[in-house]
Amino acid sequence: MCPLSNVQATNLQLLYAIRVGLEHDPVDTCLKYRLHARQAARLRAIGPEELWTRVQAVGHTSLFFARNDLLDLLEEPAELVGTLAAARTPALPDEPTA
Repeated sequence: MCPLSNVQATNLQLLYAIRVGLEHDPVDTCLKYRLHARQAARLRAIGPEELWTRVQAVGHTSLFFARNDLLDLLEEPAELVGTLAAARTPALPDEPTA
C-alpha cells in the first residue's frame, strides 16, 4: 500500500471515526455527520481494506469540508464556541445561511 497524502489520511481517519460511531450509536452518528440511512448502511458494509482502497482512488480530494461559519467560530471566545457550533446549522460553504 502506498503512503497517503494528508488529505487522504484525513479522509480515512474521518471515515474510520464515522464507522466506529455507526457501530456504537448509529442515530447520533448520522446526526453528527449529516448522513442519511443509505450512506450509513454503505459505510458500515465497507471493510477496512476496501475503505483504504476507496480513499486512495478518490485521491487528493477532500470528502469533508469546513463549515461556512468556521471563521466566525474561530473568532469567538473559546468559552462560547461549543454552544454556538451546536446552535448553528453546520451548512456547507455553498449553502445559504440565515
